[in-house]
Amino acid sequence: MGGIYVANKIGELATAGDVGSRVISPAEVTAAQYNSAMVDASGVAIAILSASGLDFAGVTPTNHPIDLEGLTLPANSNVIRGASINPTRTSGWSSFTGTVSTTPNPVYMDYRELHSTGAAEVLGVGLFPFMDSGASGKSMYALQAIAEADAGATVAAATGVGDGVFPIWAKCLINSAGFNASAVAAAAFLSFQANVTDVSAADTSMINMEIASGGIRSVFKVQDSASGGATYLFDFTDDLGKPCSLTNGTTLADIQAVANEGWIRVRIGSTDRYIPLYALNPS
Repeated sequence: MGGIYVANKIGELATAGDVGSRVISPAEVTAAQYNSAMVDASGVAIAILSASGLDFAGVTPTNHPIDLEGLTLPANSNVIRGASINPTRTSGWSSFTGTVSTTPNPVYMDYRELHSTGAAEVLGVGLFPFMDSGASGKSMYALQAIAEADAGATVAAATGVGDGVFPIWAKCLINSAGFNASAVAAAAFLSFQANVTDVSAADTSMINMEIASGGIRSVFKVQDSASGGATYLFDFTDDLGKPCSLTNGTTLADIQAVANEGWIRVRIGSTDRYIPLYALNPS
């Protein structure tokens, strides 16, 4: 088996029984001793820890190469921490590539699970890119997700809700939990905040979408799977006149004689148009 070996003293070399028990220190062994310690008694490569890094290249482990199961962290500590480390590749701080065929199926590229049994609030994965003072760029993403089906591949028939090709798949699951009358839940929360700078006349939006090529059937699709449906299509909590109003007056000049109770404003090209809103007939 391959593993990591640490020499206790100069002249001590790896043997089959030592493999996986220690780490070789470059300060404790000579180059010749490194060469002889690069393989175990079975001729299998041993990972070497040196000033240039930890090298597992060519090793075929029989279990998890790095296993931290049962590790108890001290207060205010990370399992792996890197501070003031500037990326030198487009791939950033960490990069993994690979290929699967038939197994495992399905398979995650990364899997994280954290449980809360008290008042601790789990906030998921925190991604916080910044443009600091002096920075200038046309793009900045906290998350970039692309799901790609290439030529020669086949997207199979969906057999259930949730099957498909989705760069982002999100579900809010209230699984028989108690739910306070003032609690809030949704499959996604989006917020746009502009401090001091007024960007309302610029190309700004809550969701920016593109149909890059070809065509699609719908911009939005809603399925009711064993549910009672949704009460509202849109739920505007404030009547600000942007982008909707509960009153009409003479705003909709072409239908001002028709009884309606407000409007929603939309833009087509560079022209504003209004969707009239009608109140429920009291009778």
